[in-house]
Amino acid sequence: MRHAGTASCRVSVDYRDDEVRIEVLDDGRGGDAGNGYGLIGMRERVGVLHGTFAAGPRPEGGFRVEARLPVPAGVR
Repeated sequence: MRHAGTASCRVSVDYRDDEVRIEVLDDGRGGDAGNGYGLIGMRERVGVLHGTFAAGPRPEGGFRVEARLPVPAGVR
């Protein structure tokens, strides 16, 4: 929310036996990410866990970030 220029966002967490999915949606305008690693850092962390990562503007406005993380067989 800090970079989105919005007062709120929606966070969804969905879990299944083999996967956890996290999605963040906002209706903000986006903005300067500053000097941090932001989306690059998120993508790298998800990759280390063998998951998938997607982020980008939404057609109706705002921004969407999604991470899908596999659940290791030993924890199912």
